[in-house]
Amino acid sequence: MATFSYGSYSRRPSSDCVRAESFARYLSGSRGLLVFLHIMHRTTCAHAVALSAARSIGTLRAVYAIASLGFVAIAVACGTPTQPTSQIGRTVHSPELIGVTIAGPATIGPGESVAYTATAKMNDGSTADYTQKVLWTASPSSVLTILHTGQATGRSVGDATVQAAPFGIGCCSATVQVVVVPPNTYRLVGRVLESRLPVVNASVVVLSGIGTGLSATTDNGGGYRLYGVAGPIQVRVSKPGYDDIIKTFTATQNDVLDFPEAHQSAAIPSFGGVYTLTLTADPACPETPSRGIAPLSDSLRQPRPYMASLAQSGPSVTVTLSDPSILSKENQFSGRVTPDGIDFTIGQSGYGYYYYGPSLSDGVSDQLSTTQVLTMGGTVHVPRSGSTLAGSLSGPFEVFVTSPFTQVVQECVATNHQFTLTRATAQASRHR
Repeated sequence: MATFSYGSYSRRPSSDCVRAESFARYLSGSRGLLVFLHIMHRTTCAHAVALSAARSIGTLRAVYAIASLGFVAIAVACGTPTQPTSQIGRTVHSPELIGVTIAGPATIGPGESVAYTATAKMNDGSTADYTQKVLWTASPSSVLTILHTGQATGRSVGDATVQAAPFGIGCCSATVQVVVVPPNTYRLVGRVLESRLPVVNASVVVLSGIGTGLSATTDNGGGYRLYGVAGPIQVRVSKPGYDDIIKTFTATQNDVLDFPEAHQSAAIPSFGGVYTLTLTADPACPETPSRGIAPLSDSLRQPRPYMASLAQSGPSVTVTLSDPSILSKENQFSGRVTPDGIDFTIGQSGYGYYYYGPSLSDGVSDQLSTTQVLTMGGTVHVPRSGSTLAGSLSGPFEVFVTSPFTQVVQECVATNHQFTLTRATAQASRHR
């Protein structure tokens, strides 16, 4: 009987070890067979048997684990026995996930069900099917829904996003865009622009061809989307105060049709010149603190006049203030001439108009003192009314302190601040 040696141990094996080793040698005759040995006595026996089994079956990987009752040795045999015994006990790292890709149709029809699959890419260059190892989501659910298996169903026409996120891993999520349209039809998108400015609330209608009667209204960016067109079609853009535009187009795929030539029916008046801009806080501004911020002081509730110049290029206008107290980088705002007036945006547009310091670009900031700045912003529509352009400004009047750190100390967010541009000189020219 042989004597096994491992480390500092050298002893004659027990009958259990001999039987286990014989069993391992017996199993090693079948390639690709998993040999699981759980020896509940001495680790010297487990090591010896694992070495013997690995030497016999050409182990590709060996994994050891110390159990509470003994030593567990697992040997996986693959192919011809070519691996040296020196591989036993080495740490072998599993490939790591570095990316996921989604495969499936880019277009489906309402009521149609299709399968999406997820494929993982590992850091060793290998790939693996991860379809059942990711969390599938689709949004909006009114357009597309998806099951945990990757099976998706179109619900209504529109654009949807499908996402596959691996379970328990904070990386490697993948997304694809899916268009839901009736079978054998396409999506048509585009923008309606006037001098590169978006035309909002314009009507876009399919007049003829497959999709006749489909319509959309342009959004704040001048964009529209039509679902269900195909072949030769006619599309019309219209809006009160603008000339209609009709174009012929052949839809053979999901495509883009822009209308950059939109223009107003009447000549655009010239508003360029020198003005006095007067900004007055809403009379309804609160007198008590709100959200822990003090109300505007009485002096800031009074009309605040500023010297202003208005430059114009077609429908686009820019107002620049020249008073010394106005911060140099916060002395401008822009506007757009419409058929019934001018729309101005002062500062960052959006809900609430909350500013986080006097670094506001394209706004109005008045240096009250070495440490205080008054920032005024919002949106206003002013009708055409002779030499005066006046309207209600919706947005904030806020006072910031800049030392020791920037914070709002006075505030009034309202919808009825008074905005008035009074022309200093008459202008008679017109733009087209």
